[in-house]
Amino acid sequence: MNFFPIQRLKAGIEISSDKITSALILKKGEKISIQKLSDVKILPETIKPSFKRENIANSGTLQDCLKKICHDMNLKKISVALPDSSVKVLIRKFKELPKEQQEINEMVLWNISSSLGLPVEDLRISWDNMGKNSENNHVFLIALGLKKVMAQYEEVFKNIGVSPVVIGPAGLAQFNFYSKSLPEKGNVAYLGLFDDFLNIFVFSDSIPVFYKMIKKGLLGNDSGSAINDVDLLMQYYNSENPDLEIEKFFIASHIKSDMLMEHILQDVSHLDSHINSDMLVEHILQDGKQIDCTIIDERQLIEFDKRFKINFKNNPLPFYTTALGAAQGL
Repeated sequence: MNFFPIQRLKAGIEISSDKITSALILKKGEKISIQKLSDVKILPETIKPSFKRENIANSGTLQDCLKKICHDMNLKKISVALPDSSVKVLIRKFKELPKEQQEINEMVLWNISSSLGLPVEDLRISWDNMGKNSENNHVFLIALGLKKVMAQYEEVFKNIGVSPVVIGPAGLAQFNFYSKSLPEKGNVAYLGLFDDFLNIFVFSDSIPVFYKMIKKGLLGNDSGSAINDVDLLMQYYNSENPDLEIEKFFIASHIKSDMLMEHILQDVSHLDSHINSDMLVEHILQDGKQIDCTIIDERQLIEFDKRFKINFKNNPLPFYTTALGAAQGL
């Protein structure tokens, strides 16, 4: 029994091309509560997200914005989520692994370098062994970036006296916030539908099978564009996994319009769906089979400190979920 659980303040930041969002949370045992949420706009052309090219065009402007955000949280160590265009996420399978951690790292690095045609010395990788799949292969979830890109961001934080404890992609940080909604068993898909990007993350008995992100997003809540983009994600998945049917969909989105979400789901892959107003578990039919569909309610995943005050009228809670996911630990 944990009589006196340790309380820890943890902070997360999301950097994108037009804004920085931040989240300060209090972790007490297994309980997490929001202390502060904030955001600041970035001037156009300050950041140009790219995997291969340096991102920060105006370090002074970015430093000023970060200084304002970090001063508000009053912490010197934070977790940082970078634009998905700056960091690649890959899933790799390995039949056998070396015994030593360093040898595993070198094996993964060589695999990535060979497949992408990039020099080993230019890459920085982080990976997690997610376990074995049904074919007895070790499945690795890998995030990688170019050293010159990562160094730019690290230098900006160093200049304002803040240490990033973790740096990762925004899509995985946001998934980290929503991931507690997913069950451990079955073939399940997380579908993230947001303004900046859309992504799909598929698991089979908690082992990652597929990850894909596209940058278009749901700008302007255009249902026609949203349908096309979601359909594109599903085509990517079905082309690589024709025999692995998704049994349950878990949808994360700032969209809370019943009609719009129903419209999107009905037109994608010939789904016959109905979403009701309470946004709980619904059922969709795919090729005559009933599939569970859950639209995730962010407010059921985290608590609010009693002193927490913010007006969500302009920026709803999903606006901050990437920063919250980073704070909880990428």
